[in-house]
Amino acid sequence: MARQESRPLAPDGRLRALAQGTLRLTRAVAAVTTELARRILRYAWPSTAGHRNRAYLRDRLLALPLLAVVAFGALGWAYSDVRGDSAYIRERAAPALVDLADARASLLIAQGEAQRNLDEGRAAELSGLSERYRIRIARATQSLNQVTRSGALTVAEEQELRVVSALVVDYTSWIGRAQGHATDPVLRDADFTYARSMLCSQALTPTTENPYPACPPATGSAATSIVDRVTGLEGRLRARLADRAAWGAGTITAAVIAALAFALLAAGLWRTVSFLNRRFRIRLSIPLAAAALPLLAVPFLTADALLALDAQHETVPVADALAERTSPKTETVAEERPFTGPDPQAIETLQARIDDGLAEGRLAFLDGIAPFVFPAGLTAAAVIAGALHSYRREYLVVARPGAVA
Repeated sequence: MARQESRPLAPDGRLRALAQGTLRLTRAVAAVTTELARRILRYAWPSTAGHRNRAYLRDRLLALPLLAVVAFGALGWAYSDVRGDSAYIRERAAPALVDLADARASLLIAQGEAQRNLDEGRAAELSGLSERYRIRIARATQSLNQVTRSGALTVAEEQELRVVSALVVDYTSWIGRAQGHATDPVLRDADFTYARSMLCSQALTPTTENPYPACPPATGSAATSIVDRVTGLEGRLRARLADRAAWGAGTITAAVIAALAFALLAAGLWRTVSFLNRRFRIRLSIPLAAAALPLLAVPFLTADALLALDAQHETVPVADALAERTSPKTETVAEERPFTGPDPQAIETLQARIDDGLAEGRLAFLDGIAPFVFPAGLTAAAVIAGALHSYRREYLVVARPGAVA
C-alpha cells in the first residue's frame, strides 16, 4: 500500500485557509448577534397585531421582570462601586496622605530646629531644644498614629509604619544624646550625624534662606531612612487612590448593561401599558405605574455617580501635590504668617481642596441609598410579574381589539 505523505500548505494556501476560517467565524458571530437582537426586539417592542392576550402577557411576564432585575442590579453594582471609591478616598486614603505629608514635613522641621539649637552649644544643654522642635516631634508621632488607624494601609504597610514609628523614637533618643553632649563638639556631632542618617539617607545642608531643607528620598535597597519609608508609603497609597479614582472596566461594563436594560425596560413598560389600554380598556395600570416609579430615581443616581467620578478624578493631582510639592519651608512660612493668605502648596490648603472637592462631588440627599437600589429593582420586578400574571389569568383570549372572550 503506497504511503501517503502530507505536504505543508504553500503561503498562499495558508492565507486562503485563514481567510476562510475568519469568514466562517464572522458569519457565525453575525448570525448569533442577529438572532439575539431579534429576540430582544421581540420582547422589548413586539407587534400587537394578531397576538392573543395570553401569549403577549406571557412574553411580558418573562421579559419585564428580568429586565428590571438586570437593570437595577447593574446600576446598583456600578453605583455602589463609585460611591464606595468616593468613601474610601474621602475617609481613608486622602486623610492618610495628609497625615503622611504632615509627618514628613514635621520631622524635617524638627531636624532643622535641633541643628540650630545644638549649634548654640551650652545654651542647648541648659535650656533644652526649642518648643517648635517638641511640637513638631509630637505632631509627627500623632500623624503616624492616625495613619495606622485610618484603615488605608495593607497589613504589610501597617507593619512598615510601625517600624517608622519605632525609628522616630530612636531618632529622638539620639537627638537627646546630642543635646546632652552639647558642650562636646565631637560627641555632639557624632550623635547628631547618626540621628540625621536615621531621618534622611542624604546629608541635609540648611542655609540662611532655607533652614529646613527637604530630604530627597532614596530608592531601592538604600531606602532605609524614615523619610524614605514614608515616601514609599505615600507612593503606594497614591497609586491605590489613582486606581480607585479611575474608570474601572467593571464599572463601565455595568453602566453600559444598565443603560441598555433600562432603555428596553422603559420601552417594554410603555408598550405594555399601551397594549392594556387598547385591548383591555385599562387606562392606567396602578401596579405597573408603581413599578415604574423607581425609574424616576435613575437620572439622579446617574448624575450623582458622574459627579463623584469627576471629583475623584480631580483628587488625583492634589494627592500628587501633597507628596511632591509640600516642603518644610512652605509649612514653616504658613505657620509663621497665618494671616498672609493660604499658600497653594501648604498641606492645610491641599487638604481643604480635597475635602471640598469630594464634598461637592455628590448629591448629599442620596447618601446611604446605594444598598437599596437592587432591592428596589427586585420589588419592581415582583410587582410587574404579579400584575401581568393577574391580567393573564383574568383575560384568556381576545378575539378582536376591545372584545373579551
